[in-house]
Amino acid sequence: MKILVDKIKISVVVTVLNEAETILALLYGLLAQTKQPAEIIIVDAGSFDKTVQLIELFIKKYHKLPLKIFTQEGNRSMGRNWGIKQTTYDWIAITDAGCVPHRDWLEKLALKAVIDQADVVAGYYDAAPETAFQKAVTPYMLVMPDKVHPELFLPATRSMLMKKEVWKKVGGFDEALRVSEDYDFAYKLLRAKFKLTFTDQAKVSWWPIETLNQFYQTVQDMARYDAKARITRVKTYLVFCRYLIFLLLALVFFCSHWLLGLGFITGSTIVYAFWSIWKNVQYVDEEWFYLPVLQVVSDWGVMAGTAKGLIMK
Repeated sequence: MKILVDKIKISVVVTVLNEAETILALLYGLLAQTKQPAEIIIVDAGSFDKTVQLIELFIKKYHKLPLKIFTQEGNRSMGRNWGIKQTTYDWIAITDAGCVPHRDWLEKLALKAVIDQADVVAGYYDAAPETAFQKAVTPYMLVMPDKVHPELFLPATRSMLMKKEVWKKVGGFDEALRVSEDYDFAYKLLRAKFKLTFTDQAKVSWWPIETLNQFYQTVQDMARYDAKARITRVKTYLVFCRYLIFLLLALVFFCSHWLLGLGFITGSTIVYAFWSIWKNVQYVDEEWFYLPVLQVVSDWGVMAGTAKGLIMK
């Protein structure tokens, strides 16, 4: 088995934009892989911080590492497609800036591809929070271990491996999408009936979002581009249904008496807050007090983003 894994030559493709704070951690993570990449293609979208300079210094220091950097302005989909076109080898591994691969990331991806004879391997990811807020936001941004269903887990660009011919046959990433492009790409793979498999052993660590505003913008963008790409998520419908039912019941109670309406709103808010804590408290410690705020911000981000996406579509 090890001989077959060793024979697989993998090109790693990463897109970056203003990642001066995280890029070296990613590069050192790739340098430390137990299975070394045959080449690393980094596509910079036009960083105006020190991202490019840091990569160039890294290349000079570790000149034997097969690392190339290109500048190609555009969104992530454009950068990934362009980067994959520059690759030499038949297998493509993708991860994101802001992530650090575990030392055996590539080895575990390749091993799973060999064992399952798969066209695409979905790897996994965990979080590396540094603040209380980042820890609290993690269950809203990642699929937590106890929520993973291997047979349903779709490949995401944080951690995935695929044959280059697969990317060609499905037409690459949709360049009209700058967010949710990997979700759209995964559905293309399903429709094309390629063999997908999943391993929770091939991990990258991800730095969570740092502020509430970034969280709202990210959720809104994901919902907007999901709607634009005609991606249907049951959770999105549930959010709209919850608020619609709440508004209708509030109206009914207020029509009866304003005190009943006020009591209903107060009671519903308390119940909703406790529910938001209950469903995610197992993943946090003293950070639980962030959870009700994150739930409401997430809800409004989903609704606003979906509405914008439908208009765009």
